[in-house]
Amino acid sequence: MTELRKQQEIAFRRNLIIDAAKAIFFDKGFEHSTMEDIAREAGYSKGSLYSYFSSKNEICFTIVNDYFSKIVDLIQDIADEGITGLGKLIKIKDAFAGDYAQNSQFCNIYETFKYHRNQCEDIEEEIKKNESYNARIKQLIFGIVNSGIEDKSIKNTVNAEKLSQAFWNGKNCFIAETMFSDTNAYDYLFDLIIDSIKNTVEGV
Repeated sequence: MTELRKQQEIAFRRNLIIDAAKAIFFDKGFEHSTMEDIAREAGYSKGSLYSYFSSKNEICFTIVNDYFSKIVDLIQDIADEGITGLGKLIKIKDAFAGDYAQNSQFCNIYETFKYHRNQCEDIEEEIKKNESYNARIKQLIFGIVNSGIEDKSIKNTVNAEKLSQAFWNGKNCFIAETMFSDTNAYDYLFDLIIDSIKNTVEGV
């Protein structure tokens, strides 16, 4: 077996385990799930499972990081669009309130993850990935807010650092909370923010 083929096989099996874990976590809840449950769902022995993941905490962290990587790609794509900074913020909100907010399986896992994250201190690789994704998301949002100030769609009195921190800080952030909020209430709160930062003087 070539090295490439070997890596593809490992990736395939890890993804199979991750999909099984998503189903188990969603069905039984993280606290009541076991590595044996996940192994059975994936069609592997419990021993085989440990060849790929050290614990259910690592599997959960991996699921969250896979999701965060998609968030990075999503926001990067929006950041690259030729629209105003304000328009980009609105598109980000729409994306989360739409496709991402409908992902009840992930929402369930992420909500649990926030509470048991402090049990994952020994999973250094996944922690570093998570920190990197969080930093990149905040950096992208910061750039979008700044671009809005520069193109005059956002008031120049807005503090880009504080606003981007409010939108995304990796723990309790307004954008991510769309997953757990009533859509109408979220839209109302977001619209209030947009109205407060919109540069109406410029007629945008």
